[in-house]
Amino acid sequence: MATSKNHISEELRRFIKYKIRTVLRLEVLLLLHDQQSRSFNATEIANELGFETEAMQHQLTALETIGLAIHSTDKSQYKYHPVNATLRSMVEQLASAYSKQRVPILSLILANDSDRPRLFAEAFKIIRRND
Repeated sequence: MATSKNHISEELRRFIKYKIRTVLRLEVLLLLHDQQSRSFNATEIANELGFETEAMQHQLTALETIGLAIHSTDKSQYKYHPVNATLRSMVEQLASAYSKQRVPILSLILANDSDRPRLFAEAFKIIRRND
């Protein structure tokens, strides 16, 4: 189901809630998605997004676990690579929706996490960086 300007589909909401879960994971996924031909290590992503390398490594591992990224043999380089068409479609929907509805999507993530103050600070940093 496509997302309109004012509506986030229930399917996309579930994907965000159960697979994406954090602002950091969202940002890492979107970076990998936007630069699909490129491989990254955690330090490169940390430099690109302005977060700590350790946090980026955790998010890369999580994206690999849920089937959205693959790593090189030595596990230092990661690349966007959904394991199936359903995940690929969900990420396409998410990327499209996020470009038009950044605040509602960040709000969905923040509503799902008990560490809201930290997540709010991360979301604020991301919103300011994209302005």
